[in-house]
Amino acid sequence: MIQTDMGSTSGINRAGWAAMLAVALGVAADLLVLRQGLRSAGFLCWMVLFIAAVHALSRLQNRTRLPSCWSVFALAAAFLLFYRSTPVMIPMMLLVLLSCGVNGLLQQRASERYGIAVLDYPWTTLKLPVLLLQSLWQTASEVDPALVPRSSVRGVITGLLLATPVVSVFALLFGSADARFSAYLSSVSEIFSFNAVEHLITMTLMSVLAFGLLAMVLRKPDPGQIDVPKQLSLGREETVIVMGSLVLLFLVFVVLQASYLFGGREIIEQTSGLTLAEYARRGFFEMLGVAALTLLILLAMAGLRCDVRIFRPLAVVMVVLVLIIMVSALQRLLLYVEAFGLTLDRLLALGLMLWLAVTLVGFALTVLRGRPQGFAFGSVLFGTLLLLAAGALNPVSIVAEINIGRVLAEPDSSVDVKYLVGLDGDAVPVILKHFDELPVSVQCELGRSLSQAWPVIQEPGDWRQWNASRARAQRHVDLNREKLETVFDQALENLMTRVTPQQEVGIFKVC
Repeated sequence: MIQTDMGSTSGINRAGWAAMLAVALGVAADLLVLRQGLRSAGFLCWMVLFIAAVHALSRLQNRTRLPSCWSVFALAAAFLLFYRSTPVMIPMMLLVLLSCGVNGLLQQRASERYGIAVLDYPWTTLKLPVLLLQSLWQTASEVDPALVPRSSVRGVITGLLLATPVVSVFALLFGSADARFSAYLSSVSEIFSFNAVEHLITMTLMSVLAFGLLAMVLRKPDPGQIDVPKQLSLGREETVIVMGSLVLLFLVFVVLQASYLFGGREIIEQTSGLTLAEYARRGFFEMLGVAALTLLILLAMAGLRCDVRIFRPLAVVMVVLVLIIMVSALQRLLLYVEAFGLTLDRLLALGLMLWLAVTLVGFALTVLRGRPQGFAFGSVLFGTLLLLAAGALNPVSIVAEINIGRVLAEPDSSVDVKYLVGLDGDAVPVILKHFDELPVSVQCELGRSLSQAWPVIQEPGDWRQWNASRARAQRHVDLNREKLETVFDQALENLMTRVTPQQEVGIFKVC
């Protein structure tokens, strides 16, 4: 039994178990993720293995185990990457995975989750690489030497260095002497090709990364805290000037926006000097930036130990004004959708606006009431759940449904077919559900685009690359392929007796 400061288990210390699990995870990453990407069954399987390794290793600890809720959230994120095919899901779910890791690390240190401060999250996120390297280095020094006998390793390396040049010379001579042996030699040389090097690099890097993460589970590093120096404080006069000027500026803007909110189309066009479409297009993201910047300023002011008797009432007024501004931003979004249709960027920005609104309300109910405990954790938890809910609700399907609904309600309105098809597999079922109701010109363009984007698959693909959304889209296109490929001929035959020569030329141009 080998004893270390990390204890022992069945002759192998915990650092040794971490090292062996890390190597296994590195090999699994090469087999399951390298060629398949994150939106695949392979990455989901790897995440299941990683979470299982984390919990198996944490069970060896005598201290408190990791909170299981963050493991559930991490698996949910990996499942949504497997279930949805939209590219934007990758950064969304990676953000969820980062949130799970940071929260798990912070909750190991804090006595309770409500003790996590606002600055703990950005500080821990920035310090993660340092913590990982420190844990990796310290844990590597504690790996049981019996797992990798140094004498054997030295002998193997020396033998390879001596044998490689000699074997290479004889192999080249035999290859020149016999054509059949040369063919065998060529097949063997493929083992040492670029692909082999790529696999080796992937396994090494993923093993090191996995070992670092598992080492953090073992060591439970403390990321530390940021303490605001007492010298950084604002007096009464500074608080009045800063908060008062901001409240006054916001109040003027809200008063101007009030006429737009309740005046309707005519007031907007007469007062702003813009058409409804121009008014709708501009301002939404700027107002979203105002809300985010306001939250940062309020958090900074609260952390600078300003005069709370002045800060709190003015901050409440500021939060109310920002919420009114966000209502104006929502109005612009609805007008934009009515005029131009919906995009995925706008829909995701709407989710961000919802998170900002809830966080601002939470700030008013906790920090401004002198009870900051739980604000940071609640805000991050709500954001994590919001990202998971966005993935589950299928935002691409919502965008496609709204844009197609505009065309069905107003046949003269336009639709960006290239954008719809570019939304990937999640939009295909919605497109095909309404395909027969769409105008002929849109049917022709969609039929051609979908047939090209989803060609017939001649051979079954690798199961590790399988994605539920892409498979569902492929199945829908295959079932409707004949209709999609012949829609032009059918449309031309049905309309030939009822169109003018100009309309006929238009159909040819579209299809």
